Amino acid sequence: MLPVKIIGLGNPLYGDDGLGSCLARFLSQFNDFVIDGNAHGIALLGNLMDAHDLIFIDIDTELKPGAVALEKVEGELSITDTTMLDAHRASPSLLVGYLRAMKAFNGTAYVVAIGPGNTEPFKPVSNEALNAVSAALKLLSELLSKYGLQLRYEGDPKDAIIECYRDALGY
Repeated sequence: MLPVKIIGLGNPLYGDDGLGSCLARFLSQFNDFVIDGNAHGIALLGNLMDAHDLIFIDIDTELKPGAVALEKVEGELSITDTTMLDAHRASPSLLVGYLRAMKAFNGTAYVVAIGPGNTEPFKPVSNEALNAVSAALKLLSELLSKYGLQLRYEGDPKDAIIECYRDALGY
């Protein structure tokens, strides 16, 4: 069992919503405990069962654009939570709730949340969200140090995120 997994969530076709996915896509090249969850929703559940703790990277529309926060995820399910219109839109809370309900996860879960500047379809990452990447990486590094792990990467993550959006948006 891995001590922790980092999962980036989101869809780069919807502006800053894809930031978590694009950041994880970059980090997964250097860290075997990082997964690009993209917008795979509940299809991710099987990939999350072998970790003691989970750290998601996602946007939080309640935060000011460019703000970074650490949020604890309880993951308790209610009937309302399980009524999904789209299996690709699964929040960290819903994913953790399903894992807990399946008795497949009893650890701690967090979200390194970033306030989006835009979530409009077919828009690239905003400057506010892109500028928050350094603070998000610092927070991830601090969390990982508690597990005796180091977040490794080479180059500028911002460049990789911009390239991820270019790939997704086709420009």
